[in-house]
This record gives sequence, structure tokens and C-alpha cells, in this order.
Amino acid sequence: MFFKMTKNQIERKLKILKSAVQSFAASGFHISDIDKIAKNAGVGKGTLYRYFQNKEDLFFESVKYCMDEMYDEIGKKLENVGYGDFVAVLFDAHMDYYREHEETYMLVANAILQMPQNSINFFHEMHREKMKIILDKLQSGVEAGKVKNVDLEVLVKMLNLVSQIFCLTKDISPESDDYERVKETFVNVFNYGLLK
Repeated sequence: MFFKMTKNQIERKLKILKSAVQSFAASGFHISDIDKIAKNAGVGKGTLYRYFQNKEDLFFESVKYCMDEMYDEIGKKLENVGYGDFVAVLFDAHMDYYREHEETYMLVANAILQMPQNSINFFHEMHREKMKIILDKLQSGVEAGKVKNVDLEVLVKMLNLVSQIFCLTKDISPESDDYERVKETFVNVFNYGLLK
């Protein structure tokens, strides 16, 4: 849609997005059905196509919606954190979001595997944009002399990936003693290194 939407149109588009998120998270891109997404959103298929060009567009917008929500929430938790606690808070922020929004977390984490080939580069660019919050925080740490001057882009990818792995493997329950043990080990290795 290229025109300014009314409040009702914004609400309708949001209903469609939320219905699509549920469907794509539960069934994936290929199995999700546009008719069912429209029906669950309380709109006709024609109405859905007024807001989204096709299924790929709807999938992409659904992933973007989830990424915006997820990384905004994670970013807020990192705003006023000291550098010594940064890795632990990032780890917890991922796990907290995963516990509260497992379906949307899984959709974002698995999107690249389901995304149509022509959308992958755009997804990577969107992901880089979301990681900028973390990158900027670490860059200010380098400038303040509190964070080592390493390739921060790679560092941010590693931090994000490791945090996601622990959420996605489900081997470690957030309520178990293992969670704190794993987090503490991860933080110690990341903050202080492995070698004496």
C-alpha cells in the first residue's frame, strides 16, 4: 500500500500480519495457506491482497514485523547495561523473548531457511540493521577503552548466534540449574577468553 492508511486499515493490516505470523511460525512458508490466514484474520482473500502483493510479500512482512518487535525488546534491555554485564544481559534477553514469544522467535530464527531465494539478501540486510543496536553499543565501548578493538561485526554475529543456539536447541531449560551454568561459562569465556 502506497497511500496513507486510516486507523481501521492499519488495524486490519496488523490482524493479517498476526494471523500470518501464527501460520508461518506453525507451518512454515510453503505449507501456510493464504485462504486460512485471511479467514483467521477475519478478512477475505481479496482484502489480504490489498495489503500484500503475494504470499512472499506477506511472509517477508511477517518476518520483518517479528524482527522489529524482537530486536526492539532485546535492544531496550541492553540500553543501560555496563560492558561487563553486556553478554549476560544479551543472553538473557534472547532467552526471555524466546520464553514469552516462542513462535515469533522461531519464525525469525528459521526465516532464512524458508525464505524464497530472491528475498535472502534483503533479509540479511534487515538483520544487519537490527544488529546495529548491539554494534553501536560495543563500538562506544571500544571508544571508551572498555571493549577490545576487534572485528565488532563478527563479534555481534557470534553473540547473537550463540544466544539463538541455546534458545533453539531446547537442551537447556531456562528454569534449570544448567541454564545459569551455561550462561556463566559462556559469559566468562566471552569476556575473559579461554587461555590463561
